[in-house]
Amino acid sequence: MYEPFQAKIANTDLIRWYDAVQWSRLALQAQIKKYNANGLNTAYDETQLEKLVELEQFLKMSWDQWKESVFPSETTQEVK
Repeated sequence: MYEPFQAKIANTDLIRWYDAVQWSRLALQAQIKKYNANGLNTAYDETQLEKLVELEQFLKMSWDQWKESVFPSETTQEVK
């Protein structure tokens, strides 16, 4: 079994990581398209793409959750 990894990071870094992962995903998608056009096997790349998509979603949700806790929108104000 494994133990969950936890690291303390600045929440403001989340958007930078999200941008980096998003760019990586776009680059990998372009590479997969190019390889497919040349008849090359992209199974490994597609597996890595799935992982990047999961990481991208996690970072985006984490960023949005943090942002909402710091800057609550007017629609989420407590109803009295």
